[in-house]
Amino acid sequence: MTIFLDDAPHLTGTVITLIILGYLTFGMRVYCRVTRASWGMEDSLMAVSMVPFAVLSISCLVASFNGVGIHAFRFQQPGNEKYMESGLFWFFMFEVFYCITIIPIKLSIGYMLVRIAQNRKGYIYSQYAIMVMFTTMNLIAALYIIFQCMPVSAAWDSKLMAEGTHCRDPAILADIYYATTAVNIFTDWATALMPIPLLWNVKLNRNAKVSVAAILGLGIFASLSACIRLKYTVNLTNSDDYLFGLCNIVIWGYAENGVGVFVGNISTLRPLFRKMLSLGGSNDSSKPTGYGASAPGIPSKLHHPYQSFDDYEMEPGTSGTNSDGVTTTTQTRTCKIRGGSPSEDSFGSETDSQKKIVRSGSVSGKNGGTMSPGIVVSRQIEISR
Repeated sequence: MTIFLDDAPHLTGTVITLIILGYLTFGMRVYCRVTRASWGMEDSLMAVSMVPFAVLSISCLVASFNGVGIHAFRFQQPGNEKYMESGLFWFFMFEVFYCITIIPIKLSIGYMLVRIAQNRKGYIYSQYAIMVMFTTMNLIAALYIIFQCMPVSAAWDSKLMAEGTHCRDPAILADIYYATTAVNIFTDWATALMPIPLLWNVKLNRNAKVSVAAILGLGIFASLSACIRLKYTVNLTNSDDYLFGLCNIVIWGYAENGVGVFVGNISTLRPLFRKMLSLGGSNDSSKPTGYGASAPGIPSKLHHPYQSFDDYEMEPGTSGTNSDGVTTTTQTRTCKIRGGSPSEDSFGSETDSQKKIVRSGSVSGKNGGTMSPGIVVSRQIEISR
């Protein structure tokens, strides 16, 4: 039996939406990286983050059915008293795994920027400093949340609190909340804005610029999620409707992680969407003339009577006697070139070969039939005997 009222459905909808987007884009990321043999450190870190992200998602979902987001007066109704304690437990799980999950997610994005920066040491060292900063702060917060009470279960068990179990001053935990949120906001903005100078002089077409701007905008949205969460955290200290107020903190805290997963994954899917969305060119021109495009005067599709590069015909030759009295036989050897690439039997110089490019019409075959337009290479071989 569960309690699913007030703001709890909003929490459920947020979690379901972001977990679908997160794992869907992660699966696409794995496919893209594996098929292109480009797996890197950032991909391993994102794969690691999927485990605590799953625990975080489950904790938030279960919390929405067990008291988080419910007004205080409902817990006074018969049968609802137990949800007060269960709501506090699942919020405790959210706090711990929020700090644990965000570390590999942001490290993955950071290492991706390090790869983009290549040999620009200033950007690389700055990114390493940012990674050390948020990793240290979130680890401190996670450890303090876990061990703020002895035993640990006193953080959600009201009976233990009534027995005089020792917990540290809540003001210290609030200060750690503020410090951690401030560090996460700063590092989110720094990470979101750092690609701008890296890509400033890169020539991109309009579609590519739009895609980069969209990804940067999503990264900033993750930072805005932390700002909104901080607002609700401050307001919670002056509220008597504790579990109801926790709902917005959980929603925006989970959104910060979920958007981080989505942004980190979608930024690697450019090769997968390039054909579909026409991304990644250096200019806005249309399809170039070259391989796969027809030049003026040459048919776009060539139908060849030969099945491989090695097919050829030795036509009957003609005999004669040269000035030295030696009898010679001349034979013509013809091979078809498919796709503009010579076969192993083609010839390297024009002195011993005659190349005929047929631009229109048809070519007579040896049995009176016709061959479609194409490229024919002929060579005469003199055999002395």
